Amino acid sequence: MIFGRENELAALNDLYEKGEFQFAVIYGRRRVGKTRLIQEFCQDKKSVFYVAIEQNDVEALRQFTEVIKQSFQQDETLAFIDNFQNWDAALRFVANKAKSEQIVLVIDEYPYLVNSNKSLPSQIQKLIDQVFKKSQLFLILCGSSMSFMENEVLNYKSPLYGRWTAQFKIRPLDYFDSIKILSRWKPIEQLYGYAVAGGVPQYLLTLADHSNFRNAVTQSILNPRGILFEEPMNLMKQEMREPAIYNSIIKAIASGASRQKDISDAIHEDSKKIANYLTALIDLEIIEKQYPLDAPDRKKVIYRLKDNLFAFWYRFIPKALSLIEMGFAEETYEKMIEPYFSDYFGYIFEDISTQYLLRKNREKKLPQVFHRFGKWWGQDPIKKTAEEIDIVASNDHMALFAECKWRNQKMSLRVFETLKYKSQLTQKNKDKIYYLFSKSGFTMDLVRLQNNDLGLVSVDDILNV
Repeated sequence: MIFGRENELAALNDLYEKGEFQFAVIYGRRRVGKTRLIQEFCQDKKSVFYVAIEQNDVEALRQFTEVIKQSFQQDETLAFIDNFQNWDAALRFVANKAKSEQIVLVIDEYPYLVNSNKSLPSQIQKLIDQVFKKSQLFLILCGSSMSFMENEVLNYKSPLYGRWTAQFKIRPLDYFDSIKILSRWKPIEQLYGYAVAGGVPQYLLTLADHSNFRNAVTQSILNPRGILFEEPMNLMKQEMREPAIYNSIIKAIASGASRQKDISDAIHEDSKKIANYLTALIDLEIIEKQYPLDAPDRKKVIYRLKDNLFAFWYRFIPKALSLIEMGFAEETYEKMIEPYFSDYFGYIFEDISTQYLLRKNREKKLPQVFHRFGKWWGQDPIKKTAEEIDIVASNDHMALFAECKWRNQKMSLRVFETLKYKSQLTQKNKDKIYYLFSKSGFTMDLVRLQNNDLGLVSVDDILNV
């Protein structure tokens, strides 16, 4: 079963139904489910599925030849071919087969192939123009290196620029689809699982192998032999040349540093020097930039962790490594994670609440359709205090403001009154509506106020969208 990729799968099948040459570029971060999506697409189709690895060009071509032989076992001419002489000959062979029937040719981890043969993009360009377009070939180039795929495949300087018929950037699942993978758990634990694994299918499936949230964390992350114990560190080693600096930056952000100067002070590196490191982490979608919604001052940028596993790991694991290495997984969970998890989850709850509103917005179930979503922070000119609003959405005529509280007491009227006051500091001259998200429900005076201008959203509402 595949979760949350129905739109991408439908789009691929629509292209296939045209019965003519297609070229799809599929890319996204590691573990996000690209290969699984392609496998689902190919399962009822004639296909050649080649997965590249880091090796020299001669060995890569030999393995590609073997994949072709396995895919066309009925072709007697292949018995006389030990190895195709070059990539042009190998790719032409598949294209010739695709003149009489539709064939899907998948080259997964395409960047590895190009690293061993720099001329390959130009060769594929020539073949597309002269051979592939006259066939029913469905070419898929897939890669996990997002910078490579964007710069060397999709960029206008690439030989392949403008030749693809579709491109798919595969992103992590939202919480709606993520919690389906954790359906055996208690509902609240499904949200906790999302808070740890984010929407990365492979991480979620790893957690789902365990009976509940606590077991999943203690056995998958707080265990030196756990599948996710070294995952963030290994990803840094694979993707970055200086993992130590990147690790320090991520740890600083996970610990609360959000502005570039605060991050540089925390890791004792020059602020200008870390700018390129921050950009690289943004490209990997580990961190993201945030600005106050519609703020004219772009200097107010802050950085936050976008990947939940990295956020969880760097928030808790570095301080607990000694205990974990000694085999004290349960003690680590009880003393170093459980007492502080609600505080950690508070920010995740804001993200989940935003996703809830975004889905309602797509379904046109909010009072109006909003064009922009984000957060807001700034100064109160009267009180001379720094203020923040968890969620702000706007269009030309209306603004939506939301407050999210992950607390063990019911949300009170005072929270609503404070939100209304802060909403006067931004999005002025617009009609205003409000939403309140609460872990523990709402006091009766708030419930009595609920109307078209005030929405109250409980955890049950979030889980049952």
